[in-house]
Amino acid sequence: MLGKDLYKIEVNAELSNERLRSLVFFYGPLIGSDSLMIYEYLLLRGNLLAFEEINKLLVSLNLSIDDFEFYCRKLNEYRLMKTLRQDNRYIFIFNNPLTMKEFIKDDILVRDFILKTSGDHYQDLIADLYVENTHRGFEDVSETLSLEGLKNWTDKDESYLNRKKTGEYEFNTMFDVNVFLKDISTNLLPMRFRTMDNMRELAIMADLYNISYDKMRTFLPRVARTDSNEFDLKELRYLCMKAQSEYRKVEEGNYDVPCLNFLMSLQDGKEVTDYDKRIIFNLSNSYHLSPPVINVLLEHGLKNCDNRLIENYLYAIAADLHRNDVNTSARALERLSKPYSRKEEDKLPVYDTSKNKGFTASEEEELLKLMGKK
Repeated sequence: MLGKDLYKIEVNAELSNERLRSLVFFYGPLIGSDSLMIYEYLLLRGNLLAFEEINKLLVSLNLSIDDFEFYCRKLNEYRLMKTLRQDNRYIFIFNNPLTMKEFIKDDILVRDFILKTSGDHYQDLIADLYVENTHRGFEDVSETLSLEGLKNWTDKDESYLNRKKTGEYEFNTMFDVNVFLKDISTNLLPMRFRTMDNMRELAIMADLYNISYDKMRTFLPRVARTDSNEFDLKELRYLCMKAQSEYRKVEEGNYDVPCLNFLMSLQDGKEVTDYDKRIIFNLSNSYHLSPPVINVLLEHGLKNCDNRLIENYLYAIAADLHRNDVNTSARALERLSKPYSRKEEDKLPVYDTSKNKGFTASEEEELLKLMGKK
């Protein structure tokens, strides 16, 4: 580790009074006061989203690089901090200390503690942890939860549990939510906001408006505020629509790209207007089309409407694509390439006039008189 190397901080810890006691009384003697100071200092400093030079941190702590590396090693050994490295960049991830009851159940930590302090000191610390059970003679009359409330459980509800088991989101999107969340701490995006619906919407917005992982990360403080219990989807959509998109030329025939980038490529790199961005959003949100299908439709609309995107034209076709479950670019191209033809029963009937009754000259003259034309 060098002073000119870069670092950033992620905090996955939230110290309760019980964990703080354990940190001071159990971990303190094992890691030393300097390591304890570094842990508390960086924990209180909180998440550092951008990389900074380690030299700047060393000045704040009044430490040499060798001392800092030694104390970090101590924090690693006792699982209070995880250190990730990529070339000259480091990520320090801070974890919760075990509670005192959890600590004494850890066979390695508790033995290490007794050897480095003393058995008597250990006994003094745990003396007040357990209180004698004085419930003898009492009957447990607590109410239990009725399972009747689970009768409305659906497959969709079950999918939330399955995601927790695998730890993966399974969306058919180009923006990989699982990759995105690997570098996102719970402080930046609390678990209560990581619902299936929220993460699906986040991925769709990224696909529509060509939002990178780094750019989406900057949006999180505005849409996942810690003082709120609601993930602000309206703000997310606004930020994605207004974001500056990095343009890359799309190869002809490639529809599996973000819609904004695809449309920019169709118009030779020109910025996409707010009007066109709203059309893209509606094709996804109201007509439930996937980005590749939207791209096929945008290309079709420009070719057939004199290089214009006309809402009524696009929406009529979008409704047809949605109605017929067209969800891939190949199927969309196939359907839009077929000329529309009436079914046999829709054709106008051809009448046989051979059996129509004719008129004599006198009958025709009489009819004309009645009609006032003679």
